[in-house]
Amino acid sequence: MDKTVLLNKSMNEMTKTERDYLRNQLNERDMAEITNQLAEVKNNQEKFNVKLGIIEKTQEENKDEIDRLKQETNVLCAPIHHKRRNKFRKKAASRVRFLLGNDKAAPEYILFSAYFFKGIYADIAYQLELGNWDDMSMENYENPDSTYETAKEIRDNWRPEYKYFKRCLKELIEKRDNGILRPEKCRALTGFLNSTNNGKNVSFL
Repeated sequence: MDKTVLLNKSMNEMTKTERDYLRNQLNERDMAEITNQLAEVKNNQEKFNVKLGIIEKTQEENKDEIDRLKQETNVLCAPIHHKRRNKFRKKAASRVRFLLGNDKAAPEYILFSAYFFKGIYADIAYQLELGNWDDMSMENYENPDSTYETAKEIRDNWRPEYKYFKRCLKELIEKRDNGILRPEKCRALTGFLNSTNNGKNVSFL
């Protein structure tokens, strides 16, 4: 059937067959256009889904980064916990004084206070697997099972192990023998060794 001739006819001039043919042609063209439009919509949707996926991935990465930064900065040495860190150190000082008799002029305190401070902080770092003792997490620090509460328990129950004490005493004696121990500590060391049978009878172990 000649489409050009058919299109030049009016509807009244067309036979039913011609009208059916023209209707089918129009329907096919409409379907083709709809198919093309649907394909374009699908293509645009796929592009949108890709962009949405990238945005969601970026948001998730940003959230993970924010959570990581929060975790890394919510530690005892952070400025926001400055007062708690100072209080923690004061409590450590109280523990050292308790172990050494609460007398800063006593030979034990003069000789071992610095070692005991170091020992408390080193044990906290070791037991909590930290690079430095005040890098401890402060997340939910008020909870009884928090890292902070664990550190406080370590601090408040700390005592020097015998090997640590002997190592500290040996270091003091070597410094004295090498002439690099301050006179005040030399006198304290002499008094301590005399009163404890060379460090065998001490109260803080």
